[in-house]
Amino acid sequence: MQTKFDNDYNSIHLKRYPSSKNNSLQAWNAADSYLLEHLHTNFSLPKNPNILIFNDAFGALTLSLTQFQPTSVTDSFLSKKAIETNAQLNFIESQSMQLNYELKESQLKYDYILIKLPKIMDYLHEFLYSIRNNLHDKSVILLAGMVKNMPKTLWTLLENDFGITKTSLTKSKAKIIELKYNKKTALSRCPQSFTQENTALTIFSYANVFSKYSLDIGTRFLLQNMPKFSKLKSIIDLGCGNGIVGLNLAIQYPNAQVTFVDESFMSIKSAQLTCTNNSIDITQHFFEVNDCLTDFDGNSCDLIVCNPPFHQSHNLSIDTALKMFHQSYATLVKGGHFLVVANRHLPYHSHLKRTFKNCKTIASNAKFNLFLMKK
Repeated sequence: MQTKFDNDYNSIHLKRYPSSKNNSLQAWNAADSYLLEHLHTNFSLPKNPNILIFNDAFGALTLSLTQFQPTSVTDSFLSKKAIETNAQLNFIESQSMQLNYELKESQLKYDYILIKLPKIMDYLHEFLYSIRNNLHDKSVILLAGMVKNMPKTLWTLLENDFGITKTSLTKSKAKIIELKYNKKTALSRCPQSFTQENTALTIFSYANVFSKYSLDIGTRFLLQNMPKFSKLKSIIDLGCGNGIVGLNLAIQYPNAQVTFVDESFMSIKSAQLTCTNNSIDITQHFFEVNDCLTDFDGNSCDLIVCNPPFHQSHNLSIDTALKMFHQSYATLVKGGHFLVVANRHLPYHSHLKRTFKNCKTIASNAKFNLFLMKK
């Protein structure tokens, strides 16, 4: 696996975070390379440009441009850790960049806005909405992505709500879209909400949260087949998203303390809003942005419930799920339970059985399995 990323601005070593067993995955792609090449070829940067970078997964853009002290915005705790770790790998000082999980309100006008296409289009919309007051007449907005990840609706979203687009030729299966922002009328779409089926519960989601308009079928299957537990004092909703699972558990077990964990800042913000608007006292529970259960106390939790991801951004991977399994085993008390809902095509049963020994399939349908493990 190649780790040296050469581009027109810098030559740096980049590693994925968390590390992956899939050696074919590197920490940048052709869209990163093309975006930096396009910027260098077509624009003459002033001495001290104000550069804003959005959705940089591992630091390819941010760390290549540290000579300009860019601001980099990402909703992902893992991406933030990746950029920090790769900065240390390249002996780049933290003062050479600003890392934020959202764009802070300021009067600063950005000259160049560099965007890596996110998986969720609402997240892109909200970012573009957030920068509307931080642009001047000559601001340059460049969006890069792999062609296979660019939905047909992307151009409609950009042109209807924000401005005029100009698309580059395809190079190494990547494209660049230059956006001229000429509309100030776009509205924020988030948070969105929906009512949980057969309940009076309202579920809230911010822009970068999965399934914000309705209950996703995996979570529905989990909630429909949730077993009953006794004497629960501590529960973890691992990969909590909008907090719907943890909310239901907090209602069902009012004497238990629920910890909502996700690597997305917007997910934790969504879970807090979901709980608050359903009369749950959030001071009685915990909400934590984290890399799975890293640094959680061992033997400290009675029940962990998880709908694990099988991708990181656009790349398929079960590495995060396997990390969740191992860390959940360490975090559970003796006799504690781990409940996992998973797509049937994923090879989770063998991994769970290897870790927990005791692994039962307690429900199944055409798409999902529900596994229950006991430590």
